[in-house]
Amino acid sequence: MSRGIMQALLCLALFFYIAAAESPYRFFDWNVTYGTIYPLGVPQQGILINGQFPGPDIHSVTNDNLIINVHNSLDVPFLISWNGVQNRKNSYEDGVYGTTCPIPPGKNFTYILQVKDQIGSLYYFPSLGFHKAAGGFGGIRILSRPFIPVPFPQPADDYTVLIGDWYKSNHTVLQRTLDNGHKLPFPDGILINGRGSGATFNVQQGKTIRLRISNVGLQNSLNFRIQGHTMKLVEVEGTHTVQTTFSSLDVHVGQSYSVLVTADQPAHDYYVVVSSRFTNPVLTTTGILRYANSAGSASGPIPGGPTIQIDWSLNQARAIRTNLTASGPRPNPQGSYHYGMINTSRTIRLQNSAGQVNGKQRYALNSVSFVPGDTPLKLADFFKIGGVFRVGSISDYPTGGGIYLDTAVMGADYRSFIEIVFENSENIVHSYHLDGYNFFVVGMDGGTWSEGSRKQYNLHDAVFRSTTQVYPKSWTAIWVALDNVGMWNLRSEFWARQYLGQQFYLRVYTTSTSLRDEFPIPKNALTCGRAAGRHTRPNGIQNRKNSYEDGVYGTTCPIPPGGNFTYMLQAKDQIGSFYYFPSLGFQKAAGGFGAIRILSRPLIPVPFPEPAGDFTVLIGDWHFSNHTSLLDNGDEFPSPVSVLINGRASGTTFNVEQGKTYRLRISNVGLKNSLNFRIQGHNMTLVEVEGTHTIQTVISSLDVHVGQSYSVLVTADQPAMEYYIVVTTPFTIPALTTLASLDYTNAARSELSINPCGPTPDINWSLKQARSIRTNLTASGPRPNPQGSYHYGMINISRTIRVENSAGKVDCKQRYAVNSVSFMPPDTPLKLADYYKISGVFSVGSIPVAPDGADIHLNASVMGADYRAFVEIVFENPEKQIQTWHLDGYNFFVVGMDRGTWSPDSRKQYNLVDAVFRCTTQVYPESWTAIWVALDNVGMWNLRSEIWARQYLGQQFYLRVYTNSTSLRDEYRLPLNALTCGRATGLNTTA
Repeated sequence: MSRGIMQALLCLALFFYIAAAESPYRFFDWNVTYGTIYPLGVPQQGILINGQFPGPDIHSVTNDNLIINVHNSLDVPFLISWNGVQNRKNSYEDGVYGTTCPIPPGKNFTYILQVKDQIGSLYYFPSLGFHKAAGGFGGIRILSRPFIPVPFPQPADDYTVLIGDWYKSNHTVLQRTLDNGHKLPFPDGILINGRGSGATFNVQQGKTIRLRISNVGLQNSLNFRIQGHTMKLVEVEGTHTVQTTFSSLDVHVGQSYSVLVTADQPAHDYYVVVSSRFTNPVLTTTGILRYANSAGSASGPIPGGPTIQIDWSLNQARAIRTNLTASGPRPNPQGSYHYGMINTSRTIRLQNSAGQVNGKQRYALNSVSFVPGDTPLKLADFFKIGGVFRVGSISDYPTGGGIYLDTAVMGADYRSFIEIVFENSENIVHSYHLDGYNFFVVGMDGGTWSEGSRKQYNLHDAVFRSTTQVYPKSWTAIWVALDNVGMWNLRSEFWARQYLGQQFYLRVYTTSTSLRDEFPIPKNALTCGRAAGRHTRPNGIQNRKNSYEDGVYGTTCPIPPGGNFTYMLQAKDQIGSFYYFPSLGFQKAAGGFGAIRILSRPLIPVPFPEPAGDFTVLIGDWHFSNHTSLLDNGDEFPSPVSVLINGRASGTTFNVEQGKTYRLRISNVGLKNSLNFRIQGHNMTLVEVEGTHTIQTVISSLDVHVGQSYSVLVTADQPAMEYYIVVTTPFTIPALTTLASLDYTNAARSELSINPCGPTPDINWSLKQARSIRTNLTASGPRPNPQGSYHYGMINISRTIRVENSAGKVDCKQRYAVNSVSFMPPDTPLKLADYYKISGVFSVGSIPVAPDGADIHLNASVMGADYRAFVEIVFENPEKQIQTWHLDGYNFFVVGMDRGTWSPDSRKQYNLVDAVFRCTTQVYPESWTAIWVALDNVGMWNLRSEIWARQYLGQQFYLRVYTNSTSLRDEYRLPLNALTCGRATGLNTTA
């Protein structure tokens, strides 16, 4: 578990995407199965989502977070991709094989998407193999936020219209045809919302409806029209358009449009017609626009489409332009620039081609026919797995050579502004999509592109979209701002061509590792290929609002022998020196601990010069006995036999150069004893305590109580020799001592013969030093304003909790208690019992808020507390040994400590100006310590003695900081990979 990291800092933590305010979450649970469907009147195997063909719509609002748990009940791996969803800074979630491992049969994967700064009409589809030919697709609609005006009145109804060509053959037959090296046959029909005929859209006379039309087919451009009605185009793939009226609309494969249709005709049924463009024969299907109280069925000839000439379609495409007066997903739809005023830094020319490789049909871009690597490219990039792909394996321009196979990846610089020209030398219409982006379609025309073609570019109001067509023997030019780091698929939307190689990946790269530029790999990411078994997140840093990851038994199930678990932690708004340790049983007595250091961000100044070196110093008492034999017989804990420095009883060395200053990060990771740390002939400057910069006090020795962490600066300002580093137990008889060495470079001789004495064993010296440790109010913290939004001394406390430690026997065995309650772990972690509402595990209020003088008794003690309360906790120690207390999830202000008994009058001596802000505090014998804490971190948090035998035998309890809000602004949900145990075994973690 990680110590001191989940602090209760003074302003609200925001979710991991660091948005200015909490964005809503929408949850979807999808089961993907096979099912028999009859779209063209014959049975065939389809892919259903929750039993539906097409799949269910996703309804969302700008900036919503979409949590989509996909269960693969097929007999083959499966993936879903999100056509037009940009997945800002997060190509891991893109759902194509180049970025995401397939979901194995019988398994599930949860996509975590955010429709950041997006609106409009999009769709999802299965991206693996030829699954798209079996279904598994559905609509996505992203509404504008309520305060963003939409440039047309709210329609009376809003329909998803999924159109596409279709085959009667099963997708496995089609895929086998391609795998055998052949082209696909001509499609058998066209579907509207999964039906070969009869799809119906109901309207009321005089009302206007919105149709969100997406071509989810495999290869053909389609024309959409409605008998007797015109359509007003209002949106294209997330961009409001100039509102142009059309009698019919060409929708090329992969594209999405929104049109408004007004029911302004007599109350009858009217044909909705979709036909293939530029094919012989022409495929046609019909649906019905049905007026309420319709007087009759659709009649008369089916309205014809436009001519088969390309020019009509080209002119319509050029007429589709961005509405510059409309608001977009942000109040300023133009962002911070206008595209036409920026010079492009690079031109990429892409030419499609078809041919044979090894006697089999292949398709290519710039002569390279893509073949998937054995590992998703994004994972290979993240884990630095060589040999999967090579950046630059596809040229920026046509080479004129024959088609060859490669895992084509093109490199591109983050934040560059580039031009891509699609050159189509073939006799068919092409359609291209770029994942992760929208782009400006600045020009398209017949013939061959040249630099002179730029003279006809639309640099004023070009449509901003993610899929564009390229007409036969023609070109299309787009401009795109590469502001989305990741591995992004650029592909033909003709699915057979994509499957047989007409695609590549654009690796938009930056050397920055900041979350501002790219999110880390998701903690639940699947790994496969050569990335199989790799860990997706490092361990050791804790998150706010997430006590599930705290790593103590009250919150987290233990990792079973032979099992594994990935902690997902965030050092949110934190700096400083901490450590991790094994929290279960008495394993801490065997090791398993280590250091954590959190550096300030580069833009935040640190109140001392950069030291020449930075050393971890882990000190602690130690026993010769194995950890398994120390306590369970009910006896008191034996005294330790030694003290270690970085795991050694002697001989640890720290090398320094004369005249330079070094930082030592000292943590007492021991089991019981306070320790005094000193260096022969050298002073130390205290600079940081558990994440708080302190007033820089010069000290000759430092008491470090068990569980505490400090940073000191030491200047090598003595003659070049070797000097003792001494660690002793100051309050024990006999005192235990260990030595290490501070070795100067080119030391003249070894240590002086006498090691330096520590302070007297008088408590008063240590108490005085503790009171002198104060917060540096002039230093910047992890945020530019280290005080947060308030100063603690100006707030009235809402509650006082008095905590008294005691020791005694229960059933003739040694126990330790807090307010007479000795904690007994239940059969289920408390946080899981709370989450799943499992009764009988614990009772809130099972520990009193003040000493009651009762005999020690056993219970799974939980104290309730209100979220955002500001409370006082007084630790009262009537015993004759020093106590140390730690509160998980928080730092607190140590406002006072003194000898004797605490009373309300003791508050008169509190430090309400610059009390140190830390997570572990000592309480001297027959003394008290008072802390103030802002309970701004919802969860189940362990408050425990850091004397480990006392913690193990009951001197701890849990503080349940509670709110009835279910917003992620206040607490994160149970992690998807959470282990379950006890009475929570087998319960669903995605509920």
